[in-house]
Amino acid sequence: MNRFLFGLITATVLMFSVSAHAINVELGAQYGHKTQTYDANNYNEMESVTGSMSFYLWERIALELSYTDAQSVVVSKAFNTDPKRTTVQRSQIMGADLILILADKKALFQPYVKGGMAQINRKQTIKIENQDTYENAPESAVAPSYGVGLKVQFTPSMGLKFSYDAWETPIGGGSKTNDSAIRAGITWML
Repeated sequence: MNRFLFGLITATVLMFSVSAHAINVELGAQYGHKTQTYDANNYNEMESVTGSMSFYLWERIALELSYTDAQSVVVSKAFNTDPKRTTVQRSQIMGADLILILADKKALFQPYVKGGMAQINRKQTIKIENQDTYENAPESAVAPSYGVGLKVQFTPSMGLKFSYDAWETPIGGGSKTNDSAIRAGITWML
């Protein structure tokens, strides 16, 4: 994790020293929520909050640094006589992505694609009704990240942002899984 943070800091410093152009900075906040219910004893709920800072070096290219805090709660009970099992997974994701905006900076609709790397830390707690609570050992990995999105720029300094982000996570015994999120939020250009 220290190497990952060192890389983020180094990239940020290089961005400020590479170009004589004015660097625009954009702050963003996004939220994601999803609920699936089968019945009162079987459902899951996912929620995430993301903060981001993007450094625009050129008109259509930016480096986005982001932090996501996410939680997933899965409640399951096969039969009425079974104990209820509640699994809570908490994830923190620090990302660094290069963004390519596919429209002019002054356009109302600005689609974009992005790709980069993310440091993912997650932990899982399992509670079985009328029994103890179990906590799995925390897991951590660096994983590739990618996504697509759309920014709707209402004013030169404020807009809405919608995105689909994905991470290929080699966690949990070495097998790779694809985690993803659909998010919406607001952005401010400083």
